Amino acid sequence: MSIEIYYFSGTGNSLHVAKELQKRIPQAKLIPIVSLLENENIKTQSETVGFVFPIYLTTMPIPVKRFLDKLDVSSATYTFAAATRTGTFYIADIHIEKILKKKGKSLQSFFILNMITNSPCGLVPKAFPGFKKMVDNWSNEITDEKAMQLEFAVQAKLDFIRDRVLAQEKYLDERSALQTFYKRSVALIMAPAQKSKGNTPIPFYADSTCTGCGTCQKVCPSGKVKLLDKSPEWQKNIACYFCYACFNSCPEQAVLLLDKYALKKGRYLYPGIGPDEIAKQKHG
Repeated sequence: MSIEIYYFSGTGNSLHVAKELQKRIPQAKLIPIVSLLENENIKTQSETVGFVFPIYLTTMPIPVKRFLDKLDVSSATYTFAAATRTGTFYIADIHIEKILKKKGKSLQSFFILNMITNSPCGLVPKAFPGFKKMVDNWSNEITDEKAMQLEFAVQAKLDFIRDRVLAQEKYLDERSALQTFYKRSVALIMAPAQKSKGNTPIPFYADSTCTGCGTCQKVCPSGKVKLLDKSPEWQKNIACYFCYACFNSCPEQAVLLLDKYALKKGRYLYPGIGPDEIAKQKHG
């Protein structure tokens, strides 16, 4: 059985999941999604095709949608997705199904893995109840102890995913009839918002502790961050993928969010995965 697993990861959670799946399914080939986005036509050659990515704004990240829109899955007889999240509501499975249906395929299995969030605030407005408390307490969520607690569950879920994939079984996480109806209703309501091209600005900036090392530019999957005169700039004409790679990879914690997060109490990359490995996704 030929297996290809396409992945996208901003700060290592989904990269870790993809690598762990390959350990369990050695014949699987890992392919970074970002490295293919400039191709006009993308065609898989495998019978089993998987997608691994984080949940952003309830759905799949912008590059994952762009990739799926281009992907020729005519060879696939079994498709699955494994998404990482921080316990948030999601409708990514509904959106993937819609894309695959247009190609005459369906999503056989969808799995969710809970992991630590890489963002202190995301795009939540400041007026949201409890916003300040959530932001101030973010660093408490990225302790080694909390990561290990979640990792035990992740490892067990990965064994479960391996068994379902190898047996070509159908499985959909959190999919009761009521949940399906609710999620499809929400997906319809949110459809206009999900057409974002990545132009919604996240107010990143670098403070005076920035050393001009260029790590933020290196890890940025969309090429939005450019180092000009040893100072990073987030270009307005380039899409942001909302991955927080620049924010979490900065060795000085110099990348901050205007009016949202200016604390230097810690950042999050999945343990053992560094900026170099995140950056490799752009080159395959």
